[in-house]
Amino acid sequence: MPQANIFRWRAGTGWMILAGGGAPDSDDNFNIEAGMLTRTVSQGPIAYVWAAGDIETADRHMDALRDLGARTGYLIDILTEDDESLQRELSEAGVIILGDGPRTTTLRDALVGVSWRAIEESFNRGATLYIVGRSAAIIGAHMLPDAENTEVEDHTLRAGAGWLADALIVPRYTPDQADALRAHVARLPAGGYGLGIAEGAALAFGPNSTVEVWGNAKITVSLGSSYDSGV
Repeated sequence: MPQANIFRWRAGTGWMILAGGGAPDSDDNFNIEAGMLTRTVSQGPIAYVWAAGDIETADRHMDALRDLGARTGYLIDILTEDDESLQRELSEAGVIILGDGPRTTTLRDALVGVSWRAIEESFNRGATLYIVGRSAAIIGAHMLPDAENTEVEDHTLRAGAGWLADALIVPRYTPDQADALRAHVARLPAGGYGLGIAEGAALAFGPNSTVEVWGNAKITVSLGSSYDSGV
């Protein structure tokens, strides 16, 4: 895994961009998506996975990307399409978007087997993986069932996809979630940390162990006790 400071992520030749979400037409998100398109080196189409949200929102997002000069693409329903179609559509993509939406557990559970293998294959060839809003929660090693809610008493942590090792990712993060995030981090295994990404902010992981902060730069890291003890 490439590493920069505490961040360790899945190796590949493409970029992995975790965006906090928010209004797609805001200046911050406009700049994030322009940066995403600029960094993309693969020439394949955009593959938009909308399982966490709805197809209408995904379609509007694709229209907005086309206004930015994005390449052509298609929407993918990973809940109903057959494995052969998923393999073909995801493995040929130059940009793979996991769209925003509240059904993060549904998205995580649907992205198994052939879907993740095809995404990893594309990422290894240079495709950009762009994860938007609440869907970014599934990329860490740990996740909350509902990425909008960080109430300790209401939710237990579950396994994420692990593309960002040791992390508990909280998209749409606001300062009033700090205490709840620290409480969750205190329950993580040694080396675990919390990563809050505000609306209009993004963290981008690129080749050669590159890490960049985009948008309004409102990124919060909450370290576990093992960092205090030097473990």
